[in-house]
Amino acid sequence: MLKIGVIGNAQRAGESLPPEQLQAAEAVGRAIAGAGAALIAGGTSGVMEASARGAKEAGGLTVGFLPQADTSHAHAYSDLLFPTGMGTMRNVLTARCSDAIIAVGGGVGTLNEITLAYDYAIPIVLLAGSGGWSDRLPPVLVDAKFLDERRVVAITVATSPEEAVKQAVTRGLEPRSGQTSLVGWAGQ
Repeated sequence: MLKIGVIGNAQRAGESLPPEQLQAAEAVGRAIAGAGAALIAGGTSGVMEASARGAKEAGGLTVGFLPQADTSHAHAYSDLLFPTGMGTMRNVLTARCSDAIIAVGGGVGTLNEITLAYDYAIPIVLLAGSGGWSDRLPPVLVDAKFLDERRVVAITVATSPEEAVKQAVTRGLEPRSGQTSLVGWAGQ
């Protein structure tokens, strides 16, 4: 089964994310389920919860890698929860265990997951108009699609949740560029 990671802003207590961002994340989740893929995410609030809710309501399989060592912070929409106890280091799992990644908005944790996925040659799709790093990255990409001159894996931009999932599914099925271990591009 194809595994599509969804990364983006968490929602902390007392904060609220833009409703359009959460609606976009939910639509991404529904489209992932509709494509017959599993959704991989962080298992907590915000974009992670909204995308898992969309996938779950559409009959999809959802997986959450929690930063905590227990499930007390988990949302109710993950079929499989992994309470890693790894804090932000769990970002490695989200990036490495996905066949492709879709970013919806995103703060520093999302940027971390993007750079990890890039280093592991995991295809990345940014959802334009969703805020955060999804909108900040495109102007600084090398040749309009790479994080750096190594040109490890193209980063593409989608203008709708459905297009983002279509790109992720297509790109997630493509052969990898030689990444076979957890060492990343620099270790080759």
